[in-house]
Amino acid sequence: MFAVQLSIFAIAWISGLYLLNSLIAGEVKQIKFKPMLLYVTTLAMLGVYAEVICDTIYNFIFGKPLWVYTVLPVHHAFTSKFAIVLWGAYGFYLYMMHDNILKRHSNAAKYLPYIFCLEAIVIEAMVNVTFRIFFGHYIFYYLPGDLGHITSLQVLPIYLIGGFVISAMLLKGKTKPLFFSSIGVILVCILVFLN
Repeated sequence: MFAVQLSIFAIAWISGLYLLNSLIAGEVKQIKFKPMLLYVTTLAMLGVYAEVICDTIYNFIFGKPLWVYTVLPVHHAFTSKFAIVLWGAYGFYLYMMHDNILKRHSNAAKYLPYIFCLEAIVIEAMVNVTFRIFFGHYIFYYLPGDLGHITSLQVLPIYLIGGFVISAMLLKGKTKPLFFSSIGVILVCILVFLN
């Protein structure tokens, strides 16, 4: 039953992100499959790998993790099987939002990593709060309490670096989107399901 609830939660968020971007664009957004798939798989793969790597480093330096997952946790709760969906949904959002931004401001590509950094912290907080409203607990819990444990300002440098890495990976992936999407799926499945 929980799997069905998680699926409904994810579909509701993805639908909401689509509607938000359509409202911002002032039109019903058309989805191009290959670029959308590239964004979704790239973010899903980079997101879960970065969570494990960054939280492992943070835990080593500070003696405790920056965050822990409470829903379907894997790898010491540094990431989750559900994180694939969360990061994939964020990739879908970025696909649509980047399209909106670049259509209006063609020279804005250099600012996308900074935009990613700020959007990521806001969206993760919104997802975590709505999850808590409906399910009574967080998807992930930040140990620092600077932002009520729903996110933390300490994650901003990680997201900024992530923004540059994601931008570079997406630029490279656009040359062969299906190939890079396939690699992303394989790598994320290895990390999350073969632990």
